[in-house]
Amino acid sequence: MNGSQSEIDKLIKMLSKAQLDPNTDVLVAPPVLYLQSVREKLPRRFLVGAQNCFKAPSGAFTGEHSPAMLKDVGCDWVILGHSERRHIFRESNEVSLLIIVFFGCSKIRVRIKDVHRFGVLET
Repeated sequence: MNGSQSEIDKLIKMLSKAQLDPNTDVLVAPPVLYLQSVREKLPRRFLVGAQNCFKAPSGAFTGEHSPAMLKDVGCDWVILGHSERRHIFRESNEVSLLIIVFFGCSKIRVRIKDVHRFGVLET
């Protein structure tokens, strides 16, 4: 829950001016409230991702975000398995695995944090 629109705008300006190797992928994963704004302002050479996602396509899951919702606002990626989600919210490997399995039906790429815990070598 760090950042503000003005801080994000400064970061977007800095990234937009950066002289990067064309073979370098840069993924920006802002808080969900800023996803659409970041995708609209950031040049397309940058990837935009969400910090988390829910395991269902829709339903009464207040405050959660489905893969379709994230794709709709321009997300290319989602990061799963944050240490904060594991420690503070007690999300288990099973919860992250359910989300990963669900992503098999979506067109958003998944980046798994702490992938060694799942025994996955690459994503």
